[in-house]
Amino acid sequence: MAKLVLSLNGTVLGNYFLEKERFVIGRRPNCDIQINDQGVSKEHAVILTVGNDQILEDLKSTNGTLVNGRRIERHILQNGDVIEVGRYKIKYVNQKALPDMDFDKTLLIPAFDRTRLKEAGVELAINAGLQVETAVATARAVKNVFPLGAVRLLSGAGAGQEIELSRPITAFGRPGNRAIISRRPHGYFITHVSGRRPPLVNGRSIGVEPQALDNLDQIEIDGERLQFFLK
Repeated sequence: MAKLVLSLNGTVLGNYFLEKERFVIGRRPNCDIQINDQGVSKEHAVILTVGNDQILEDLKSTNGTLVNGRRIERHILQNGDVIEVGRYKIKYVNQKALPDMDFDKTLLIPAFDRTRLKEAGVELAINAGLQVETAVATARAVKNVFPLGAVRLLSGAGAGQEIELSRPITAFGRPGNRAIISRRPHGYFITHVSGRRPPLVNGRSIGVEPQALDNLDQIEIDGERLQFFLK
């Protein structure tokens, strides 16, 4: 199970296990990690567990949230990441999310799964007679071959507007009813994050698991209608 290690000036103040789907960091007493410091907002940041991923999101805090020294709005956490909230540091520890081995978020395989490797492009290298380590490197080299995706807004004041999905994660909906579209090496996936009603794809609920998107799929999130397409 993933955990967070809170410290200040090198002194460890506590360990917190990510046992909830929504884990809030902030100054309020009801936050999962309460940091009573004026440099920390009342609700500063949240960690959302979505399938095998844990996503850190800044909650429009006054002083911002940093990961490994860089300010972020949204970030998929990797083992060893250091989150900075005000003067405090929070280390993310999760052996299932090792850095530099996460091109499919789940490719941690002592005895490799050929199906998953094939999806990520590794089959190309395996067929060429290369070792798995070399095959993984080859997959990384070809992972950006998949076309860039985008969504077109079909309803509301922004109808007709197009949004490129060039980031690893793009969020849609409101904070209490939200979904994300994630860009992976072999395609785009939509995932329900919060709210009682999961998104609809072509009129059908996607449920709780990530669902792959096909060109021209129609999406409905929190009453907002979108169309996914490949550019």
